[in-house]
Parts: sequence; C-alpha cells; structure tokens
Amino acid sequence: MAKSKILIVDSNPVFVNLLSEELELYGQFEVLTATRENEEIAALKDHHIDIVLVDIDAENIEGLHFLSFMSTTHPRTPCIVMTRKDHSETATINSCAGNDSIFCYTKKPTRLIELGGEIIEGLYRIDENDYSPGIAVNRLLHLLAIHKKTGRIQIKFGSKKHGFFDFHHGILQDAFYPEREGEEALTEMLSWPPVSFQFETLPPDYQKNRISPEFLNTIQGSSKGASSATGNKQKKIKLFIVDDSKMMRKVIANVFKDDDSIEIVGEADNGKAALELLPQLCPDVVTLDVQMPVMDGITTLKHMMIQAPTPTIMLSAYTREGAVITYDALRFGAVDFVAKPSNVDGLDLKEQAREIVRKVHLAAAVELEAVKYIRAAKRKDDAKQQSGSDTCDTLVAIGAAEGGYGTLLKILPHLRPGLSTAYLVILHVSPQHVDSFIDYLGTYCAVPVKRAQNHAPIENGVCYLASGEEYLIVQKKENNLLQHLSPAPFASRRGAIDMLMFSAAEAMKDNTIGVILSGMGSDGEEGLEEIIRVGGSAILQDSASCLYKEMVQNASQCCPAAPTVPDGEIAERIHRMISTEYNVVM
Repeated sequence: MAKSKILIVDSNPVFVNLLSEELELYGQFEVLTATRENEEIAALKDHHIDIVLVDIDAENIEGLHFLSFMSTTHPRTPCIVMTRKDHSETATINSCAGNDSIFCYTKKPTRLIELGGEIIEGLYRIDENDYSPGIAVNRLLHLLAIHKKTGRIQIKFGSKKHGFFDFHHGILQDAFYPEREGEEALTEMLSWPPVSFQFETLPPDYQKNRISPEFLNTIQGSSKGASSATGNKQKKIKLFIVDDSKMMRKVIANVFKDDDSIEIVGEADNGKAALELLPQLCPDVVTLDVQMPVMDGITTLKHMMIQAPTPTIMLSAYTREGAVITYDALRFGAVDFVAKPSNVDGLDLKEQAREIVRKVHLAAAVELEAVKYIRAAKRKDDAKQQSGSDTCDTLVAIGAAEGGYGTLLKILPHLRPGLSTAYLVILHVSPQHVDSFIDYLGTYCAVPVKRAQNHAPIENGVCYLASGEEYLIVQKKENNLLQHLSPAPFASRRGAIDMLMFSAAEAMKDNTIGVILSGMGSDGEEGLEEIIRVGGSAILQDSASCLYKEMVQNASQCCPAAPTVPDGEIAERIHRMISTEYNVVM
C-alpha cells in the first residue's frame, strides 16, 4: 500500500525533525520537508502531496504567498496552517464558513500527536471528497488582516468569476468585480464558494476607505456560517420588535426588508406582551422602545435580563447619546442604543436605516454570557467619596471607544474607594458627552469621578475621564503626578489612548495597569505594549463581551500574554492587581 505523502513547510529545523519523527512512527506517511524558500514549490512540482502543513509565520518562507500558490495550482490539496503568533482571530478563522482546503488553523507550539490526528482526519476528507477546493473568502480576509498585508488580491472561482480586494496594512479598503464595487461587491463576494487568490501591487489610485470599518465589522461578523459550495445555509438573525406604535413597528420592519440574513420572528406593543412572547420566539436580538403602556421599556429590560437575557438594542426617540435614559438602559443590560428613524433636522433616513441594521448585526455577535445587569448600589447622598492629595502608588489607564459606555458602566461603579490608586479613562466620544457621562456616574460610583483638567494634580482614589478628542498625558514632577490636557492634533487618527498609556508607563513604570475595552481601530495597542515592556500589567476585555471587538483583538496581537477578562469581572481583577496581597503586579 502506498504511503501518504506529507509536506512540512517550516523554517524551524528542530520542529521539522521532531514532527517528522512523530509522523514516521505511524508507518503510513512519507514525510517531505521544506525549510528554505522555493523548496516547498519544488516539492509540490516533483511529488504528489496528499497534505501540507505550513507555518504561515516562517521567517524565510512567504507563508501567504505559498497559500496563494497552493490555491491556484493545487486547490484540492488540504492544508494545516500553523501560526507562531497568539492571534485573537484564530478561533474566528476556524469558525468561518467554507469547508475549504484549510481544514485546520492552529497555534504553535502544539502537541505533535494532535497534529498527527489532524493529518489522519484530513486523509479521510480526501477519501470522502468532503470539502470544496480553495479558500473561503471570509477566512482569506481574516488572514490578510492578521498579517497586515498591503496589496491588491485577485480572487477567482471557475473560469469566469473573479474580483479584487485592496488592502493597506491589513485594512480592507476596497472591493470590486465587473458588476459591482465597494461594500456591495464585498457583500456579494463573501457569498462565493472557496476561491483561489493571487497578489498584485496596490495601484496608487486605489479607492481608499470605500469600505468603512463599521461595515466590514458587521458583514464579517454576520458571514460566519454563511452558505458555501456544499449548500449550507446561513443561520438567520431572529429579530423581535417591541414598540407600542403599529406604524413604527412597520417602519422598523421595513428597514430590514432587503437584508436576507435577518428574519423578524415577532412583534409586541408593550413590555408585558413582549415578556410573554420571549420564551416562545427565542430571538437573537430585541429592539425595545422606552415609552410604552402597560410596561415601559426600562422595566421590561430589567425583567428580560433576569428571565431570559437577550442582546437588546434600545430603539427609541429618547435613547440618544448623552441622555440619562440611555445610560440607564446600558446599565440594566442593553448592549446598544439608537434613535428611531426621523427626517427631523434634515437627517438622512437611508443612513439611519443602515445604522440600525449594522447595530442589529453587531448585537447578534455578542455572547449571551455578556448580556446581564450587574447591580451597583446607588451611592447615598451622605456618603462622602474618599479622595485626597496623597500621591498614588498605582495608575490604572483605561481606553474605550464604541460600545464603551456599557462596558464602563460595568466597571467604574464597582471600583472600591480607599485603594492607593488613581484611574485615568479615555473614552472616544465627544467632550460634551463625556461631561454628561461623568454626571451620571457620580450617582453610582463609590470613587469620585472627575473631568480631566490641564495642570491639575492626579489625586489618590479619583477616576478622571477625558474625550478621545483630547490628549491626557501624565507628567511627573518630583513626587507629584500632574495632568496635561490638550486638544488632540489629529483626533480622527485615534491616538489618545496610546498617548495616555505611554505617559503613564514613563511616569509609573511597573506600577501601571493598562486596560483596553470595546472599540474599533487599534488605539491603545502600542501603549499597552509599552506598559508591559516597563514591567506593568495589562487587562483586555474578553472579546465575547465586546460590542465592537477590533480594539481588543488588535491589542491582543501585540500583547498575547495579556489576560482577557469579561467586562463584569474587570473591576475585581483590577482590585486584585493593586492589592497589597498581590504586591501590585500579578
């Protein structure tokens, strides 16, 4: 019986030798190896390879270019893709739809015996023809993003279908094929079966940012489990609309009429009726009005979080950014908020509709474990919040953006007074909304919450908030810590969290804790890396509890050792890190 030929593509000779020896013990494999550039291409040309194991991060082998070659010339050869980096996207890549030629994406080091088991499973797939040749489009996009590729990628399936993606440092800028372009093209190409791909040079006239990060985040999140060449159907998002106005329920339903991935499974005109229907409908997302007869939206939300926690978006004329009712809803467990569609003040109804659809997709991706109300006792009026001028022993620098309101409401009200520390928070919202949020927090937080101010001292036991449109920098003069606050010169570039963390690391060295929460973009990843470099500690919000996962995922790539903690447990983790029992750094 002929032995199956296994090709190991890896620049680490120690790993290659150990794995080769392990595979040869099976007695059914002939192992070929490639440890230098072009050896892998030669092996594929000279031999009939059954399975390829490739380290995509190999130092002297272009792993992605090799996958491109494989997808074009050997699309039916199954691959195990290995990575040396602790990517937060690993689980996402494995969960992407496609049933394609990459049947395993794994982190090194991994147990050699487990790799042997994966190879045997791959051989069964060959025998049963249980996969589609090529690489699933969504999985390919994640791979290119992880490796921060710049260039134009041409994808093909069949002899006629082909399209293009433009990437700049791993960020998808544009998509197009002969019939469509931009976000419309991306949506269409994500439904294609597994493809081959090739790299091209990115032309200088490429359409930058034609695909917004928000749309990309939404469409990739909703395309997990999308239909593939094998005929699997995408699981639809089940939506439940709760609003007392029949006309408004119709308007909201009409928003989703062109989105085949969302199915409206029910409607209710008050909270009591909604609670009765909820166990029968089992929706993935609920849109909830505030002002309703019989039972209002906030009361309904409280009951929902106890009886049947479900990702809920407050969709009301009252739930606008900066409103007390909005903060109440987030504190009681809502994952997001949006105003009802309206053409008042010349607002674009189509843009509002797109925003509602986007938020429903994002809410559907939040795991149920994160959908809960964490009680924070209301601060009594006669309870004096403790603060003082004593120099603090520890600084906690916190960065949050989109989805940050709800996360901070699960953290800041649970910070204990009396600890020798100060908290500095950057929230990527406008300065006026920071002010309204501080007013709200003052009712529920045991530690004083203040607006960051230029040249003001950093007091022990106080939490300071600043907008992402400002640079809050820690300055150390003799034994005193001071705030330096100035307008961010390029606010749209989002560097305020990095600036805060760099300055805190310089001022406090290993007595610094950096925390990255929900948000889009990469602000904070370099600052957190600097805090760790000087001996400080780091916390990342568990992406499962994030409404927007990009910020923590990017930080995780730079700081793979940083622990990921659900939002409801972050306050307690901070306490443990700064307590004397754990000697500040744990």
